[in-house]
Amino acid sequence: MSTSKLTHVRDTSIMERRLRPIYDWLDNGMHKKALQECDKVLKKTPYLQCAKALKAVALLRLGKAGDSKVILEALVNECPTDDATLQAISICYKESNEFENICKLYEAALKVDKTSEELYTHLFMSYVRVNNFKEQQRVAMALYKLKPRSPYYTWAVMSNVLQATRSYDDSKDDQKRSLLLNLAERMMVKLLDKQNKSAEGEHEGHLYVHILDLQGKYQEILTFLTTPLGDKLLNGAIQFDRLRFFVKLKRWKKVNVYCKQILNESIDKWNIWMEYLNSVFELMKESSENKRDKKIEDGGEIVENGNNGENSTGNGEIEVTADDSPEKAHEFICSLIENGFNGYAQRGPYLARIELCQRLHQRLTASTNITSNVINDLLGEPAQLFVEYFRLFGHKPCCVSDLRSYLNILNSEERALLCENLLKDLNVASNSIATTMDQMQRHISAIQLSRLSGTYQHLEPETLYEIANILTGHYNLGYERYGKDLLVTDQGPSDPYGLVASHILYDIGMKTQSSEPLICALVVLENLLKNSKSCFHAKLLCVKLYHQLGGGSCAHSMYESLDLKHIQLDSLGYVHCSRLPTTGLFTIASQLYETTIKFFVANYRDSSDHLTFVYKYGSFGKIDEFMDFREKLYNSLHYTQVVMDRIVLTLMQSASLDGLTEADLTIKERKIDWEAACDNSDLSVYLSWDPERIENPPEKWDCVKLRVKQNQIFAEIRSLMVNCFSIAFKTARISETSVEKSPHLEELKSTLKSWENLNSQHSNLTHLNVTERFVSLPLKSRLISYFKVPYFEVLGEFFAVFIYFSSGKESEMDANVLERIEKYHETILTSIKDLIRAEIASDDVYFSRSTTIEILVNFVELLTLCAFVLTLCNETLKVKTKNKSKNKNKIDSNSSLKGKEILSGLVSNQINVLNETVLCLDGWCAKEFSLEMLEKQIEGLRIDKTTFTGVISKLEASLQNALRELKAVLNLKCKVLMGLI
Repeated sequence: MSTSKLTHVRDTSIMERRLRPIYDWLDNGMHKKALQECDKVLKKTPYLQCAKALKAVALLRLGKAGDSKVILEALVNECPTDDATLQAISICYKESNEFENICKLYEAALKVDKTSEELYTHLFMSYVRVNNFKEQQRVAMALYKLKPRSPYYTWAVMSNVLQATRSYDDSKDDQKRSLLLNLAERMMVKLLDKQNKSAEGEHEGHLYVHILDLQGKYQEILTFLTTPLGDKLLNGAIQFDRLRFFVKLKRWKKVNVYCKQILNESIDKWNIWMEYLNSVFELMKESSENKRDKKIEDGGEIVENGNNGENSTGNGEIEVTADDSPEKAHEFICSLIENGFNGYAQRGPYLARIELCQRLHQRLTASTNITSNVINDLLGEPAQLFVEYFRLFGHKPCCVSDLRSYLNILNSEERALLCENLLKDLNVASNSIATTMDQMQRHISAIQLSRLSGTYQHLEPETLYEIANILTGHYNLGYERYGKDLLVTDQGPSDPYGLVASHILYDIGMKTQSSEPLICALVVLENLLKNSKSCFHAKLLCVKLYHQLGGGSCAHSMYESLDLKHIQLDSLGYVHCSRLPTTGLFTIASQLYETTIKFFVANYRDSSDHLTFVYKYGSFGKIDEFMDFREKLYNSLHYTQVVMDRIVLTLMQSASLDGLTEADLTIKERKIDWEAACDNSDLSVYLSWDPERIENPPEKWDCVKLRVKQNQIFAEIRSLMVNCFSIAFKTARISETSVEKSPHLEELKSTLKSWENLNSQHSNLTHLNVTERFVSLPLKSRLISYFKVPYFEVLGEFFAVFIYFSSGKESEMDANVLERIEKYHETILTSIKDLIRAEIASDDVYFSRSTTIEILVNFVELLTLCAFVLTLCNETLKVKTKNKSKNKNKIDSNSSLKGKEILSGLVSNQINVLNETVLCLDGWCAKEFSLEMLEKQIEGLRIDKTTFTGVISKLEASLQNALRELKAVLNLKCKVLMGLI
């Protein structure tokens, strides 16, 4: 080894030894120690680029982003090429969400070292993170030319495919899309021919099939699957993997035969049962349209003729034939039921028979040649199919969800009779409990089916109370016999009794518009949770009911006990996080916002690494899945709403402008694409036995679609309001003359106009009737309460004052502006007093409380935001005063004095309004709730009275917490404004 090489090895080992402690401190989260170690190393070796990069990482994690950025900019200008330095700089850019800068970093490094395979690889992955498909392809081809390896070639091919399917411009143009996919196909054919289609290139084979699938070339796929490589891709499950391509080609006979082959081996595959029945009815359709003889397929692989069942072939093998009629389908299903499967009854064929019955009934309603007598002769009475299924599988918790979508086969009388017979067969008295666990589960299933069938829908509240009492009695007996000595993580076997009872009590509350049944439901659930701490269904119901009764802090305690993590913060955020801003609990709201936003930001950063792993391991089939998931979260409506609520809360709680930055008031790095915005709420998490659930899941209900629309409109309006504050803040901090501020002021005026247009366009949506009678639905949209408060009218006037101040035209201000503001203040105070007076005088102290608190929070929010605008006006005047001595042109002193006078008047008026509001809130003395009103219900539910008093005390404590926080925010703004006078 030469002397120079020895020196290089020695220097490298020395650097690694010096840098190792820094890496260790950073990995352990000891960022101050890491920073100190960086300074020590840089004193000895100030030229060491990696140490500088690690120092930037430490500074960034210590919250000193500005200092970190200075080091990075100087370091990038040096064009580093060693991997350790580049990786450290990349970490900084990743944690700052500046992925584009990573691309520039490696582009610069490649200009210095053009033959580095590693640098090319990192550059390709950096473009993967930002979805720059054209650059991906360019880098991948350059990498393949440098090192001709098939993985690099497939990177280029996949980049072509993504251009065709994901690129905004190319995917919209059918001609470009077709051209790119054809190019990708030809490239793969060339690669596979080069490999002689051996069974080695499994990843290449999957990519080739994916490209053909995108072009709809299904026959070519089937042909390819007969090659050695294609056979390996099938992984032994030939029929299952080929099946989807036969379905796309509409070759229903082969679909039918393949399904039968799979079902003979795996009787319980429900997706195969559905494809089988689809093929049966498609063959029936073809048969009715075409009376010609069936064609016998050549090739000997599968013989399809007019015979059904299993026939002997010449060589002694069994051939499977297609089923093209309901009779043949029923015969096949019955043969599987009779043969059984390992001695155990499987749900698949029994459900398939009910599915067949439903489809025949649908054809009956479509006026075909099928009659109800034909269906009954073939399958028997539909109700009997339900009874048979229930007798076999009624002890399984999935029984009700299995049968739910098929209950529409029966009319209302038949459903009622079915449930009555099922309950009679079980012979469980109202004051007794089942003798076995399985019998108890059957009883629970029968009760749930009764609710689904609408048995309780038209009963009087008194009767419903009696049913709820019976169910709670069953719960208590079931807990005593079967619910003790369970693990903490186990759910009690009798818990569904309590859940159904709480649903019935919720129905009573919605029918009578009373809070008493809702309180009873909460008591039932709280009692259930004492015995079954992990029953998340009960916790979710408690969160909703506490919000409906105005108990925000109670709902938050229950929500925290759910311990939601990761994707649940988005899919279940509507349960609590979206409602928390309306409760006035700003402290816990702030904490929850931070947790939620961290998840979304971390996901967007980390999901880019998932895409790079797909390329590294050749799992191209997962790319669309990962990208869809990433985009779904990035465009989440809940994420957008949380970010805006966090900004509004920051404005409300800001004691001065000094602690705020422009980033604090920015919604997102880019403009929100409202067309791509999606609601990711998971409504199926709530158990639901409402009769309407038979026809469709909640996501398809009109009332849910209307709520989603209202929520999106509210988010759009909210974003315009937040943008107004962001622009105004940026304008107020400009230390220049009004000429430099004019573009920002024009933008502010334009945003205010858009806000006004959106307000007038959608104000009619608040009058649409959105039902709240379903316990599984989200609470009403915040758009309703938004329009009950004059947000735009008042803030529009304050922003008009700000525009006058910023443009230096205080003397030209319309005097009517100040008068209108005073009138709005009077109206707001009157509305607040009326709200509190009506709440105190109400006979039902809880039913309307959540609405009252929500509107009060909106008024407080509006007043504090107005105070923030006044601080921006004061900042504008301060900037003018500072520039007065520097400005050569004389500033109109009369205008300046006029501005101070106007601002002083506005501030004084605002302080008076804030103080008056605090006095109004002080006057809210909640009426004491008497448990005597619920004595009958307490006795009927057989629950300890302390559980009732505990629920009431928590609701009252929540109200006091909310009032305390509202007054604290108002007093803070008063203090801030007093400093301006």
